[in-house]
Amino acid sequence: MKTDSCTRIEFAMENGKIRKTNCEKCHQESTIIVNKFYAKESKFISVLAGIIFFVGTFVGLYFLKQIISEMKTVIGILAVASGLLIPISIYGVFNKEDRNRVKSFNQTYVSE
Repeated sequence: MKTDSCTRIEFAMENGKIRKTNCEKCHQESTIIVNKFYAKESKFISVLAGIIFFVGTFVGLYFLKQIISEMKTVIGILAVASGLLIPISIYGVFNKEDRNRVKSFNQTYVSE
């Protein structure tokens, strides 16, 4: 089941403490307490972060090669090389935020 709730408490306030669901495999209806739901890391965020990382790195390396061949100053080369850190930092931020989302959902419980 997908939700936009950040915590179990928020999920319970929107949907109630007990949720009726259908099993995706056997299509049998069952009731599940909200504390039994767990968040998992998003595959979409991982794929998006990976694409940004690889595309950004290759584009950065291309421009680094062009600038090194045209500009021979150390400061210019360092400036372009530091630009390669941008896709790495975007990749790290995406993955960290997704881990924080999962952690905050899984660490909060609804009192029964």
